[in-house]
Amino acid sequence: MPDSIDLSGRLRIFVGWLYNHDYLWFSSSEISKISVTLPVLHNYALCYALAQYERGVSIGSTPQYASDLAAMPLYVTPAEAPLAERTVITFNAIDSITLRTDIKPNVNTPDLGKRVYLDPMYEPAGMEQPVKGYRFYAFSFDRRVPRSVTRLGKKGCPVRVRWTEISHPVANWSNEAQQPTHLVNPLDISGQLLRYEPVSIPPHLLVRQAEIAQDWFINSGGHRIHVPKFVLTRLEIA
Repeated sequence: MPDSIDLSGRLRIFVGWLYNHDYLWFSSSEISKISVTLPVLHNYALCYALAQYERGVSIGSTPQYASDLAAMPLYVTPAEAPLAERTVITFNAIDSITLRTDIKPNVNTPDLGKRVYLDPMYEPAGMEQPVKGYRFYAFSFDRRVPRSVTRLGKKGCPVRVRWTEISHPVANWSNEAQQPTHLVNPLDISGQLLRYEPVSIPPHLLVRQAEIAQDWFINSGGHRIHVPKFVLTRLEIA
């Protein structure tokens, strides 16, 4: 196998900056009646949203990620917005059947819960390099620019994505440890994961500040992109 592979003729790679134009909510963690949304977007959720992929008929009680992702025209890395701000909303938990707030037998009293929402973000005007937003990378197998408008979260929050293409992407094999400039899905690692900071989020954890050896990377400007195992398999490289 060669030490470098020119990917220009096989796919297109984009840097994406995602901005939520409303309060974004999904349960990164949920304890008792407190639901918290982290400023981290799992790459599976992004793939479904950007591919506009939904199952008309589903058999079984477990997700079919492998077959679903194989049918999509793109694959993306997880996204993160370190500068995202959050709002805490307190609500009264009402039983959907009785429309009461019983916490003990025959005691109709407030049953308070909390949700932590991600505040709306908008693309800064007149800035060449964004400082806010959720940054991630997209691999387009059909060589089209991914859609720029979609919806995310439990309430279908409208989001907009600004795309910048990586010109002439070349994947290089590295025996030495490198740290990608993005969150990594551990299932996408073909080599060795030496160090990392875990980020707990459904459906499974992601890793931040990962040091990965014996794997494929794309270095372009200030971007160090880890090439996911799914992309390598799709391109029949691995």
